[in-house]
Amino acid sequence: MDHNGQEAKRNDAVGHRVAVGSDGGSGRERRAGGAAFQSAADGGPLGIYAKTASTSAQTPPTTWAEVQDGHGEVVPLEGVGAKLKILVDPRQARAERFALKSVVNGIMPTSRTSKCMRWRVPKQSVEVWQSAEHKKAHYKGVQMCASVWCCPVCSAKISERRRAELQGAVATAKAMGWQVLMLTLTVPHALGDDLHDMLDRMMAAWRYCSSSRMGKAARAAIDLKGTIRALEVTHGQNGWHPHFHVLLFVPGHVTVQRVQDEFTPLWLHACVAKGLPCPSALRGVRVDDGSYAAAYASKWGLESEMTKGHSKQGKNGGRTPFDLLRGILSDKSDKRSVALFLAFAEAFKGRRQLYWSQGLKEALGVADLADDELVEVDDDESTLLAQLTDEQWRAVKATRNEASLLTVAELHPDAVPFFLETVVSMMRAKQAQQPPDPHD
Repeated sequence: MDHNGQEAKRNDAVGHRVAVGSDGGSGRERRAGGAAFQSAADGGPLGIYAKTASTSAQTPPTTWAEVQDGHGEVVPLEGVGAKLKILVDPRQARAERFALKSVVNGIMPTSRTSKCMRWRVPKQSVEVWQSAEHKKAHYKGVQMCASVWCCPVCSAKISERRRAELQGAVATAKAMGWQVLMLTLTVPHALGDDLHDMLDRMMAAWRYCSSSRMGKAARAAIDLKGTIRALEVTHGQNGWHPHFHVLLFVPGHVTVQRVQDEFTPLWLHACVAKGLPCPSALRGVRVDDGSYAAAYASKWGLESEMTKGHSKQGKNGGRTPFDLLRGILSDKSDKRSVALFLAFAEAFKGRRQLYWSQGLKEALGVADLADDELVEVDDDESTLLAQLTDEQWRAVKATRNEASLLTVAELHPDAVPFFLETVVSMMRAKQAQQPPDPHD
């Protein structure tokens, strides 16, 4: 790859043709799309075009590329072998999460999620703290909904902790002499299928795989030690596509083919027994080896960390629920995406995203914490950076600067008072034009 901004060949990792330039750690200015940028690894704030700083010895060079998709967007890339991979800046991802949450606030105004990260905890002040280990800023003193399905902010925090649990479980299982395989279960679906009914029947079919005589026999045949079931869904040209990913903990001598032979007839029979169309043996059940299972555990939940169109996408044009929010964010008149997200929220309400079989957490030494407990956990020692007045917090919300305040606190903590003074002035200027939020 040259360093003169020439157009690169089409790169599968990016999915677009790109014009590239690299900072290369040289400290020299590089331009992409007619503007100079600062490497995300250098800690530069997003949206500020500046000369690149010298890259430290610990920081790999970052390549900037203009995506040739008609929008002129320039994104950071890092080398992965002979390819390029989009490097997602954590602050950019956080800003998107708050933006997507604002969409939920608008289309679900009476939900608990609409109050999340907006309403103060009674008799507490809103505070900004910074992690001593990770240097990330976060809020305290605000209510949190702990919704893994509808809240982009809570979902990211919970998913990261669940991902750590999965990784630890896989590592512990291997140390015990077990292996972990990946089981993927799907059912036929079509436009017009009722998502809530599909989920109920799929859950019933999975219980059949556990509690029926046939299910118990299959589990005994592979000496199944335990399972972790993840529920996921996308929406595409054939309607809703709910599916299970299941980590199977089995002895080391059990083969992938043996598991496939046991679960294929079991799942097909369970689906028919619970009123679902019979899946095909080829597509309805798939078993992958331990390397696939380990990769899934290490990457699980990262969709919420991605930004814009670079996030996890469903196959064949399918969209994840947060992709629906992105569609609404970019086009407020997108009533179809609104209707689909509301249908998703209603169908998934009260359902568990991850389900561990009984006794597995204890066997693997994993603490049994609910989502609302996880979202409140502080991973390490933190430092108080700011305590906001009621007016300052109202101003941050009114100007939608929740993510920006955290970025300022991380990069320029001394500038926090000036930032808050600025947003308060902005809010006061708007107060004459619109009534205050009655929930503040």
